[in-house]
Amino acid sequence: MPGDQFYYSIKEPVRARFTVSGSRFIATLAPAASVEEALDFVDTIKAEFHDATHNTYAYRIGAGSSLQERAHDNREPAGTAGQPMLQALQGANISDAVVVGTRYFGGVKLGLGGLTRAYRNCVRESLALATLVERVPRVRFRIDAAYAALGAVTRHIESLSGEIISVEYGESVVVTASLPERLAEEASGGLEELLRGHGSLQRLD
Repeated sequence: MPGDQFYYSIKEPVRARFTVSGSRFIATLAPAASVEEALDFVDTIKAEFHDATHNTYAYRIGAGSSLQERAHDNREPAGTAGQPMLQALQGANISDAVVVGTRYFGGVKLGLGGLTRAYRNCVRESLALATLVERVPRVRFRIDAAYAALGAVTRHIESLSGEIISVEYGESVVVTASLPERLAEEASGGLEELLRGHGSLQRLD
C-alpha cells in the first residue's frame, strides 16, 4: 500500500458469476473487520456451495504493521487459486475484505495459467460490482492521565483526527483513543509531553 496513507474496503457483499471452458465460477466478495469474521464468512459460503468442486479464498485485514493476509487453494494446484485472488486484492489496494472463489468443474481442465487467470478474474468481476469505501490505517492508544490533563489530552487527540473510543474514571482517567497511523509518532510525542511524567501511554496495536 503506497505510503500506507489509505486503502479501500467493501461497503457490502457482492457476487459475480462467469464461466470458463465449462467450469462455472462464483465469486463472493465481502467486508471483514477481523480474521475471525473473514473465516466465518468463508465457512458460510462453503456451506452454501457445499457441492462445489472447490471453494478457495483470500483475505486481507488491517494495514501497515497490523496487516494480516492469507490465501487458500482448497485442493486446486498450489498457487493457482488463493494466491492470484490475494494478489488481485493487493493490486487494487483492498483490505478489510475477504473473497471466496467457488468453482464447479465443467469437465475441461484449464491448466495452471487458465486457473490463475480465472481466479484472478473472481476478484476483478466482483470488484466491478462493489462499492468501495476509503479507509485510513489507524492505531489505538491507552492513556492513563490525571484528571487535570484530561481536557488537554482530548483536544490533542481530536486535533490529529483522533477518535475517543472510551473513557474510564477512577483514581485517574484512562482514555482509549484511535488515531491515524501516519500521525502515531506525532500523537505519541504530544501526549507524553502533556502527561509530563504524571501518567502513562501505551500503544495497543
